[in-house]
Amino acid sequence: MTGARVLITGAGGFVGSHLAMGFAALGYQVTALDRGFDAATRSRLSGMVLVEADLAAPDALVPDLGDGCIIIHAAALTTSPAAMGMTEAEHVSANMAPLLAMLRHASRVRAESFVFLSSSGVFAAGDGSPDLADTDLPTAVGSYSAAKRAGEILVPSALSGGTRPFCLRLGYLYGPHEAARPTRQRVSLMQDWTRRAEQGQVIEVASPAPRRDWTFVPDLAPAIARLVQGPGDPSPRHLCAPDPVSDGDVIALLRSHYPNLAVRQVPASPIKPPMRPSHLAALDGFRWTDIASGLSQVLQVAA
Repeated sequence: MTGARVLITGAGGFVGSHLAMGFAALGYQVTALDRGFDAATRSRLSGMVLVEADLAAPDALVPDLGDGCIIIHAAALTTSPAAMGMTEAEHVSANMAPLLAMLRHASRVRAESFVFLSSSGVFAAGDGSPDLADTDLPTAVGSYSAAKRAGEILVPSALSGGTRPFCLRLGYLYGPHEAARPTRQRVSLMQDWTRRAEQGQVIEVASPAPRRDWTFVPDLAPAIARLVQGPGDPSPRHLCAPDPVSDGDVIALLRSHYPNLAVRQVPASPIKPPMRPSHLAALDGFRWTDIASGLSQVLQVAA
């Protein structure tokens, strides 16, 4: 959409940077905001407006894109409190303070839409059967889960001036250019497996193999761009590819690229079921990238 303006927080990270690239490719004027951008990400976001700011700071300067802009809040601290040297309460605060700042900003500039990216991390292993529907009650505990759940509850009620709310839960994500950073020290299982495959290391796979709702991260921008053209939705919705894939199937795909891949089976631990995509009329006919094609792109970029 040529001329439309979008502000993306957390744009120095894995998900945020892909959103920035995706919206730019769709013709949006993108302002990418993060506490810091590494050299590789700066290069990928070349031509966009990059703003470095700590949204938790009281004097943080957030660009005013004017009436009618879209704000996507992708910034999040997923690294555990222990690894960050924080208490659980401090970890919740570190996630909530930037969200509160952006909600105030959205109301002040009269943004057209505010997109809060939540997570399937709000769910625990015992939630949902056989898959997680958006009507299932989340019961996960922990500071990250608590902050995401609080955001889902807060966003629809905190906006004013007609700004349309969207709360979108993301599940298992994979894609090119994934790397650890201080706020997200653990990479996805897919990234870990591909790295081990490239290095000839043994991959551990749970048995029986669980199913996961793997979503190719570059698909998110065109999907969200469709959603924000329609009415807002106060309820959390599941934004993910429609066909869960078992870990065994992923290993089979990896073996097609690495025939000598070494795998060791380990006992399965309880994990949350895959999310079931919400029925979103705006995404009728949307073509999600199948995992074979997505994985090939990941490996091609890594090479």
